[in-house]
Amino acid sequence: MNDCTTDQIKATLDHGFKRLAFPDASLEKQYQRFFFDHYFRAALFPLIVGLAFYLGFILADSLIIPQLLDKSILLRSTIAIPGALFLCLLKWGPHTRWQYIMATIVLCLINASIVFLGYWAAKQGQHYYQSGTLLVIMLGCTLARLPFMYALISTTLMILSYGLIIGIPQASPPDIFMNNLFIFFGVAFFGLVSNYQVNYGLRRSYLQSLLLNAENQSLYQEKQRFEHISHMDQLTSLYNRRFLDERYPELWQQAFNDSSNLSVLMIDIDRFKEFNDLAGHHKGDEILVEVATTLKESVRSSTDLLARYGGEEFILICPNTTLDHAMMLGEKLRRQVYNQTIAHPAGGMLSISIGVASTIPSDLERREQEHLQKIADQALYQAKLNGRNRVESVDP
Repeated sequence: MNDCTTDQIKATLDHGFKRLAFPDASLEKQYQRFFFDHYFRAALFPLIVGLAFYLGFILADSLIIPQLLDKSILLRSTIAIPGALFLCLLKWGPHTRWQYIMATIVLCLINASIVFLGYWAAKQGQHYYQSGTLLVIMLGCTLARLPFMYALISTTLMILSYGLIIGIPQASPPDIFMNNLFIFFGVAFFGLVSNYQVNYGLRRSYLQSLLLNAENQSLYQEKQRFEHISHMDQLTSLYNRRFLDERYPELWQQAFNDSSNLSVLMIDIDRFKEFNDLAGHHKGDEILVEVATTLKESVRSSTDLLARYGGEEFILICPNTTLDHAMMLGEKLRRQVYNQTIAHPAGGMLSISIGVASTIPSDLERREQEHLQKIADQALYQAKLNGRNRVESVDP
């Protein structure tokens, strides 16, 4: 959506736009682009086909006014061929108001040629051609899909040309001229009313589509936000077990496809229960947050998956990481937590123990994925047995 807010769009819908223009200039400019690309441009091809039919009426001229056939061919060809070329340029050219002006000129020239043919035919006592203005008026008001102001201008010029070319020289009897003139005015009125209603309805539909898109975008963002919240551990702001269960198979699949190593690090805060009992649960929560922050700052955020596994335990999934590199990463994490020099109430400094396992996935079975975690968990247990504050691995 552009700079116009949803409140402004709702206000515009409520107050209306009888002059067929939005009060917000940027919104009006955006709509004009939309109208040209999705509505007016689509009408140019039917207009080109209409010009072909207009040129094809030479056959009718040869039957009705054979004595004027040379003039008919010259007049129709002079207008139809350049007019079709102009419309082709408008169809594939950039949007400017000149597109509407040129389309209006082409319509007025078509009508003028019909009126001139009607003038010459009337001199021969034939008044068939004057009714052709009806078709051009309806074409300008409906099929041409002109904005209302341009449809009004073209219709006015068409009726005016009829009055000047047929009426003033009295080429037709007064009763025929006045009958045609009143019919033209009636057709122009109903055609312009239809054009106005269509343009007004298009503008309302456009605003409603903007609101609908804004609401859909808002709903999508809310959905994304709730999904993000549902994937996060509220205390540590790490990913939770639910997200781990969703993402871990994807990482396994990726490693399987690439035939690359996938490493798992199980991380546990040493003597955390004792810390909680002596310092209180509130202080224990603070330690969990501090350790999680330290771990998060040390992993590759773009590829590694760090999650809270449960309680004081964390898990780190490292794609494309061999066992040796995973051991070095584990040692780095251990040192950084220990170097925080967080005093343990029972004595010494707070530390973590880490168990590491790595493999190149050979199949996609769920039990194989769980087996890698179990190996890492066994390595963590071994680190605890060996005195804590250690990084250990065991053979699969």
